[in-house]
Amino acid sequence: MTQLKQIKLIAFDLDGTLVDSAPDLALAINAMLVDLGRSEFSEQTIRHWVGNGAEVLIKRALSGASVIAEDVDEALYLKAKPLFNRHYSERLCVASKLYQGVGESLAALAELNIPMAIVTNKPGLFTQPLLEQLNLARYFDVVLSGDSLARKKPDPLPLQHLVEHYQLNIDQLLMVGDSKNDIQAAKAAGCASLGLTYGYNYGEDIALSGPEFVADSLETLVELMNGSVTA
Repeated sequence: MTQLKQIKLIAFDLDGTLVDSAPDLALAINAMLVDLGRSEFSEQTIRHWVGNGAEVLIKRALSGASVIAEDVDEALYLKAKPLFNRHYSERLCVASKLYQGVGESLAALAELNIPMAIVTNKPGLFTQPLLEQLNLARYFDVVLSGDSLARKKPDPLPLQHLVEHYQLNIDQLLMVGDSKNDIQAAKAAGCASLGLTYGYNYGEDIALSGPEFVADSLETLVELMNGSVTA
């Protein structure tokens, strides 16, 4: 499709797109909850809380639900946050791993000389160390974390910042992610998006968010960029 022929920059989400980080996030969240004298949750439950950044994840864990409870006030959050930060820093990459085909796909895209960037809601405290531990940092010229700018996904600001940085038009950017936050950010910015069917999307089908492309793996993205398959 002509949309992909004009792509000059690819932005990737991190958690749920390149990396299955839920096991370590779950360990850190449960350790935090134990410190606070609260009940733990299964990894599967915590997976559905990932995607909106650490603050929302912590508040969902304190609420025990995807909808944050009214009694989770700022004082409780401020008590929980340093506990989570400490536990997650200690186990940032214990069980986290790349999704199948991610390493090979990023290497193939790099061979095509297409600039790549990270746009994640993950706090910067964790983003760069995780990329380095998984040997991914070398692929990305720009890394935008959830606290890099005034607003994060689904706000379009990170994507707008990227195209300004690279001096591109918005239709030359492709956003790749596993969550409706990624697709909504792309739509708000005015760029195309590719939704991945795996990852963390609150149990919802990514196709329902209306990305221009849907794929089961990053290998499909490489094929699309190479023109070997059509969308």
